[in-house]
Amino acid sequence: MAESRASHRYAKALLELAIEQGVLEQVNEDMSAFVKVCNENREFELMLKSPIVPHYKKLSILEAIFKGKIHSISFSMFEIITRKNREAILKDIAISFGDLFNIHHNIQVAELITTFEIDEQTRNKFKKIVEETTGKKVDLREKIDRSLIGGYVLKIADQQIDESVKNKLRKIKMDLFQN
Repeated sequence: MAESRASHRYAKALLELAIEQGVLEQVNEDMSAFVKVCNENREFELMLKSPIVPHYKKLSILEAIFKGKIHSISFSMFEIITRKNREAILKDIAISFGDLFNIHHNIQVAELITTFEIDEQTRNKFKKIVEETTGKKVDLREKIDRSLIGGYVLKIADQQIDESVKNKLRKIKMDLFQN
């Protein structure tokens, strides 16, 4: 809990600085890229959290990967956090920053899970549903899950609309065994 509060505070400070400096979009791209690197490279994320790897080594790895490739404000945040021996929460800071960025821009993240890739017309229909439901701009993130058999699952904040064949079969099975 303390780590999430700390990561939120760091993210909020970074957001305010990025707004003040007029580089909010660039810093958001940097934080998204950092989260992507962590998600795609488990060893990198584990290295950041490792108490065995010295902090100066972690900083040199961050420099090798990110220095000159991201905005100086973003990299300065990496340096400050590493010097404070808090690099284990860097990913959490980046995620919190993305959440705060979305709030700042009135964007609702929605996740659409289908069994196949959808076309642009269908994508726009789902975006319109979310926009009408939330009154916000939509960042629709798509995933493919063949185990759904058919249909879709739409997640908006803490709501979930499950219209998958898998879910309907599960409901039929429950009805059969309850009677």
